[in-house]
Amino acid sequence: MSTDDHARAQDFLDELYRLNGADTIGNPGQVPAARIQVRTADGTLIGEALLSARSTEETTLAISAVTEYALTMPADYQAGRTPTPEVDPLLIADLEDHFAAVDPQSYLPDVFACDDPEVAAAAYEQMVTGEWDGEL
Repeated sequence: MSTDDHARAQDFLDELYRLNGADTIGNPGQVPAARIQVRTADGTLIGEALLSARSTEETTLAISAVTEYALTMPADYQAGRTPTPEVDPLLIADLEDHFAAVDPQSYLPDVFACDDPEVAAAAYEQMVTGEWDGEL
């Protein structure tokens, strides 16, 4: 058993405890609905968590969501990594339209009020023209 495997299993158990604790804050008298034992692949017991009914349901939903993603997007799914989602092209176009409608002169009061006018002027030039000489 590698230390990474043990750490992953411990992290999972810790998150189960945290989920259950968050659920029982407002209702400390909840009765456990499920007992989950966490073991490494070689069978080493890491620990167990007693989960309330709601925590059990939320854990099931989370695992189902990851499973659906892995089955639907197998090329994108990489265990242990958060994928970078595609940004909707229409959203990008909306943002570009929004910023294109901003009058560059509306930034000037901030430029003149800056403690370091040279840095502010260089930043303003880069924002307005898209050019930058590499110095601030």
